Amino acid sequence: MQMTNGAIRGSKPALPNGGNLPAVLDDGPSIDLDSFDLSDFVVTSSKSTKTVRTTAKSREQLEVEKFLKESSDLFDLGVKYEKEVVLRGHQALYELLASIYNLALRIEENEQSIKIVAAIRKDLKDNHDIKLQSNSTPMAAVVRFVVREDKVAASRYAKVLEVARLENLSAQELPAYITRRGGVTQIQDTEANQLAKKGGEKNSKERMELMREYFTLVGQASKQSFKYDGAVVAHDTANTDDTKVSEFCVFVAHHVGDDDYKMVTANDLGRSYEDNLLRFIGKDMPNDPYVLERGLRNFKRKLSMDESQPEGFRQEMVRQLAKPMKYRETAVIEMDTPEVEGE
Repeated sequence: MQMTNGAIRGSKPALPNGGNLPAVLDDGPSIDLDSFDLSDFVVTSSKSTKTVRTTAKSREQLEVEKFLKESSDLFDLGVKYEKEVVLRGHQALYELLASIYNLALRIEENEQSIKIVAAIRKDLKDNHDIKLQSNSTPMAAVVRFVVREDKVAASRYAKVLEVARLENLSAQELPAYITRRGGVTQIQDTEANQLAKKGGEKNSKERMELMREYFTLVGQASKQSFKYDGAVVAHDTANTDDTKVSEFCVFVAHHVGDDDYKMVTANDLGRSYEDNLLRFIGKDMPNDPYVLERGLRNFKRKLSMDESQPEGFRQEMVRQLAKPMKYRETAVIEMDTPEVEGE
């Protein structure tokens, strides 16, 4: 299985300021980390119109009804098969897994647990030509001993039983538990998604911090400023603490025509809604925190050399660039997916 840092995927819309990103190659887009900055990803797109195609009705309604009737008959057969074969088969599997689970738990609690697992490993190797990893748990060992013909299924069952063990279920509870959670495959997929979600949440927070820093710098360096003496409507203030206050004000204006606008309202959205707005504005920015940080540092370097900026601001950019990068590049790693059986 190949793991990558997933920095940039998919094509990007046309870039402003002449586009200082390299051209997209046949094997996917790439980024010159030494030259791009995050402003290359803040782009606008025009609205697209969609046409809806309609299909003409059949001229032979009786013919349609005939095929519909045959389809309904097949549906009835499918329901019968589901009840008499599939559901009974699933229930038999769950009961088998409960028996395996019960045996494995008793082996774990036995003072001879290590020797019992070693005996199972030896029997599998000598009599069935199946090699089991030396660090296999009693749960994995018993599953492989019982499910000898299908290595993939044995690995899947072992993972599900490990989940049940972590949740401290009894063998009697297991069949109902697997049924309630949608079956063996559903449990395995859910656990994998939860692990991915934990990593994704961390990545999302890191990405948000970098995007917020970028947009803050854009505001500080902006040449377009104005004074506003009207009221600012505060939203979601009850859920905003002192350590996470809003940094932006969202102005809503009515476009009268040409370059003429009239103010409607000024809004302090609160931290959470503000984050959602920044995510939308920066939706085309890279996902990888390392790539984002590189782009942010390149933007700071550009500001540090912009003589139109205040000297103190430029020096602050230099000081920040002197600090080491927070995130590291994730190299492409080749690795095998762990299995119950090892060579």
